[in-house]
Amino acid sequence: MKFLLDKLYKKTRGYYPFFKYCPAIYRNYYLKKRAFDFLGYEYNYEDPKTLNEKIRWLIYNEKFELKTKLTDKILVKGYIASKIGKNHSAELYGIYDNFEEIDFSVLPEKIAIKANHGWRMNIFVQNKSFIYKNYKQLVQITRKWLNTNYEDFSLEPQYRNIKRKLFVEQLRETKDKIRCNEFQIYCFNSVPVYCEIRKIYNDNLYFPIFDTNWKLQNFTLTSNFNEEPILCPERFEEMLEYSKILSQGFSFARVDFVIDGNDIHVVEITFTPCSAMIPFLNYNIDLELGSKIKLPVNTDNTT
Repeated sequence: MKFLLDKLYKKTRGYYPFFKYCPAIYRNYYLKKRAFDFLGYEYNYEDPKTLNEKIRWLIYNEKFELKTKLTDKILVKGYIASKIGKNHSAELYGIYDNFEEIDFSVLPEKIAIKANHGWRMNIFVQNKSFIYKNYKQLVQITRKWLNTNYEDFSLEPQYRNIKRKLFVEQLRETKDKIRCNEFQIYCFNSVPVYCEIRKIYNDNLYFPIFDTNWKLQNFTLTSNFNEEPILCPERFEEMLEYSKILSQGFSFARVDFVIDGNDIHVVEITFTPCSAMIPFLNYNIDLELGSKIKLPVNTDNTT
């Protein structure tokens, strides 16, 4: 068995469908192996210190039922509305059990088609003629989404009990077409500390990180780059306040925002960025950010 698992691990690098077929007794071994391959060190579950170690520790020791609700891309909309008011998420047009149920004739020309239970399950439609030309292919793609248990990707239990659905929502008309308008705010024990943004420069994607005073930090998820300073967005303080409210009660959460016209939209609340394998440039950055999380003494192990 171990020989076959080693071959599958080498082929998949520990990603899907590896853990779908990996027996439970071997999962911890291969998670540590994957961490070493990607981060350069094995997880220390007994005495976690880095941000990635602490996020993985929280996966097993802070399993609030609420995490499943907030990971569900449909249910989280109601939570956002209850906490910070309406109009802070993309308008929901419909919820469906399969692609064939969707009546596109009653929907706007520009829409986003998504699944509620995973990552990179999005189709952005600028013109509905695209749907009619590619209908059969889109049926197959979305069927594959709905047949995927996302927990099999990286053993993140918050995905386990999500009832898988498709949904159609408003396609955001962002001002910045190069994806510099998504603001990902890292909250440690419900305190916003850093804001990571996405920036394309010379056809490369960078992730500069700022503190809450909009001071550029000397670490990023990629190498630093030189260009004109990135200005602090208007209503940044409002985003910080929203992230504080939405992350309340969690040891770690990243709250992602976009500015859509006059509205601030929450894109998602995530508890396990990169499946607890955030690719920092070096170990010291990982360690420094990990020091900002105080792990709970008493944990709620319900899922």
